[in-house]
Amino acid sequence: MFDMINWHSLMAGAVLAFAGWVVLRIACGAVLRWSMALFLDLALPATCFALLAAATARPVFAGVITLALTVGYAYADRAKLKVLAEPVVFTDVFQAFDIFRHPRLALPFPHKGRVLTAATAVIGIFVLLFRLETAAWRLSPWPALILLSLVFLAAWAVGGRFNVRAAKSLRHLRLSGNPVRDAASFGPLAILLAYGIIARGERKVRQAAALPVFQPTPPHSRQVAAQPIVVVQCESFFDARRMHAAINPELLPTFDRCKRSGVQWGRIEVPCWGANTVRTEFAVLTGLAEAAIGFDRFNPYHRFISVPVTSLAWRLRAEGYRTYCLHPFDRTFYGRDQVMPNLGFDVFLGEEAFVGAQRINGYISDVEAARMAARIVEEEGPNVFVFVITMENHGPWPALPGEAPASLLPGLTLPQEEKLALTRYLQSLQSADQMLEVLTEALGANHTPGLLAFYGDHLPAFSSAFKQLGFSDLRSDYLMWRPGLNKSLHRDIRAQDLAGAVLGALLTPDKLSARFDELTRVAR
Repeated sequence: MFDMINWHSLMAGAVLAFAGWVVLRIACGAVLRWSMALFLDLALPATCFALLAAATARPVFAGVITLALTVGYAYADRAKLKVLAEPVVFTDVFQAFDIFRHPRLALPFPHKGRVLTAATAVIGIFVLLFRLETAAWRLSPWPALILLSLVFLAAWAVGGRFNVRAAKSLRHLRLSGNPVRDAASFGPLAILLAYGIIARGERKVRQAAALPVFQPTPPHSRQVAAQPIVVVQCESFFDARRMHAAINPELLPTFDRCKRSGVQWGRIEVPCWGANTVRTEFAVLTGLAEAAIGFDRFNPYHRFISVPVTSLAWRLRAEGYRTYCLHPFDRTFYGRDQVMPNLGFDVFLGEEAFVGAQRINGYISDVEAARMAARIVEEEGPNVFVFVITMENHGPWPALPGEAPASLLPGLTLPQEEKLALTRYLQSLQSADQMLEVLTEALGANHTPGLLAFYGDHLPAFSSAFKQLGFSDLRSDYLMWRPGLNKSLHRDIRAQDLAGAVLGALLTPDKLSARFDELTRVAR
């Protein structure tokens, strides 16, 4: 049997596959260290090569495909690191389908035409290679079926029956949880597998520690004064005047007014940069720190909220509130249609609720979202909580035809396209300010004055501009406001502290000192 194998072709294919793995490790700056992680890092390309070679009897073809896949992974990894300061992590694999569903969100940075051209060329080369290479051994379905069975068995064991044991073993690697550092220490594919296995192995215990309280509070024992509550997560918002003194100081007049005469305001430390909105969203709603959810923190909505999880919405429901989540976009994106009920929301309104609404840059405008929230407050009365997730300010920020960049930042030398995008971004912040005006008018005019909390989910990914300006503070901005106040507390917080701050502002004065610690307790 073995004398029928073309060993030269087999060796050539194996070398090509190995070369792809080496290129990937070099691109990530991974050090060579003999450990279990090294074999874990090699497992995916080795499995890919073995399966393709067994299925086609063409090892050179299998080696070229494996090489192309690993080099492509290296490119995607470096591209994400450059834009978002983070390499590819295991949850990104499960979001790959979003590239096709929402290419504008998933591929805003590579040129889509080039991506499609390159993909077409690669497919053509693969077909040509397959036809040119002769079989290195007699083709049979059995080797591929046996290997595939072994792969499924290993996946079942590691992901199922022996998952917890595998997770404990991988914890011995002493992963830091910083994907850039871990990729350099253990390899990019090793952390892809290790993070996923550990997250799955620890998930049930962590979920059990974060279960919400379902029991309603009797009316006579309620701690929260009845008043409408609106919390706004504003896409890519931060006070951009912090970047440079040349930016118009009157850019955000309503934001400034709310800061002066509200409850409190300041910087808010968020767990992401440029993207990954749901990390901040999860932290704000649940009050859970990243340490409480382990490696699920890279996308808490992927699996962690497959069961009910403690949240501001659940706490307010226990106090007799009706809870709304308002997101003017595809309700299935990030699986929010499945997640929001587990976060305690009675009603989840997506893009379907905004038929005929004004769009800016392709997205439902912030003002339209604010008007919808104001209508809900008017219709529902004081015992309503509305959580708004905006979209208007989502990148990229294309210029209008024939538009030239304004001289917003004198001396800033950027490519024309990036300067136009930055100009458009600064203009879009004014829409967020108009949204604030609509909401403050609605909450102030209501028979029962309400509470507004407003924050940015992350800073926009203007890494070149920030670098040139020497701007390195990646915190966003937030404020809490209610009508009738003439002063406001300046307090910097973390994203997971905002839910506690909202609850603290809602407690009746006689119950505040006695119940504040209990109601604002967060898992750390």
